[in-house]
Amino acid sequence: MKSFAVTLGMMAMMVGPVLAGDVQEKKAASVAGRWTMTVEGGAHGVTTMGLALTQEGKKVTGTFASPHGDMPVKGEFADGTLTLATTSTEADAQPITFNAKLKDDTLTGYISSAMGDMTWTATRVKDGR
Repeated sequence: MKSFAVTLGMMAMMVGPVLAGDVQEKKAASVAGRWTMTVEGGAHGVTTMGLALTQEGKKVTGTFASPHGDMPVKGEFADGTLTLATTSTEADAQPITFNAKLKDDTLTGYISSAMGDMTWTATRVKDGR
């Protein structure tokens, strides 16, 4: 019985740091940075756009760069899911909402706007590129 307890204790010492590291990685997940987006399904076909985001905790703010101009966005990133909406105060601005899942350095999801629903994928821009 004593050897079982010793073996169990040794396993806990080996597995504990691995599990703790996994929890830290999930806490460290962030959407902050610059992203190159590919949007598909709209009237313009496949379009490349940009997204620049900052993140504090779950709160996300930034700029969506489209062919129609730059638009401020805000939302949140929680449990691997990003939700954003444009926040323009211009009278003729059409709201745009973004929903995506983060996996590694790729966001994949949907954009909804007056033009309809479209799919989008974004890859994180690496430093210096």
